[in-house]
Amino acid sequence: MTRYFMRGTSLQQAELDMMTPPYEKTRGYGIRTSTYRYKKEDVECELCLKYNRKKPCTLSECEYLEERIEALAVNLRELLFDCLSNNFSGQLKERLHDQFDSRRIAFFLHQDHWERWSYYHSRYFRKHNRLSAALFLLSAYPDVWRRVVWKISENGFDFQTVDLRGIGDAEYSVYQAAKSIATGSINITFADLAFPDLVSDEAFRLIICALLLARFGDAVLNLEGKSGDIE
Repeated sequence: MTRYFMRGTSLQQAELDMMTPPYEKTRGYGIRTSTYRYKKEDVECELCLKYNRKKPCTLSECEYLEERIEALAVNLRELLFDCLSNNFSGQLKERLHDQFDSRRIAFFLHQDHWERWSYYHSRYFRKHNRLSAALFLLSAYPDVWRRVVWKISENGFDFQTVDLRGIGDAEYSVYQAAKSIATGSINITFADLAFPDLVSDEAFRLIICALLLARFGDAVLNLEGKSGDIE
């Protein structure tokens, strides 16, 4: 038998208050949000339970990436190197310098872009990084969005039935990059990204941000507004 006689009635909260010791908070109600902000010294690798000073980290992905980004203990260069290290060319690296060095990182083009992505991300793709990244690209431009919004389901996107007639160059490159990320196809390659005549500067920045989302998930959004630093 429960100790609370008024459970499930309008007097439940009053009973809890009466049974709570003086100067104590009632248990079971309210959400406690930590206001602590991580510092760099809090997320040093030496403090990780998986750390071994005799050999480098063996994890395929840092388990504390979100905390490290919040503490600014990891920068854009490190994330890009981890994400694109096998695809770096001189031209691609030069373009990354041009587009991200000394800039404030902005993932979303505008409020509408963020709202479109946020709604469908939370509804369908919260645990699917690649689909979430594809959605990020597909929701950037209104002309692309109106073509794909009816093609979204919890299984992904029905690219086969999307009508691309009359689409602009920037929109086309973003669409093809989204398709490549979502399906693993090669509709657009890293070699293509190196050339401004194939992929515009704005589309390039969107695609790079999408690749980071696909690789690291929502944690990278904590870099929003931070300055890029690629060495």
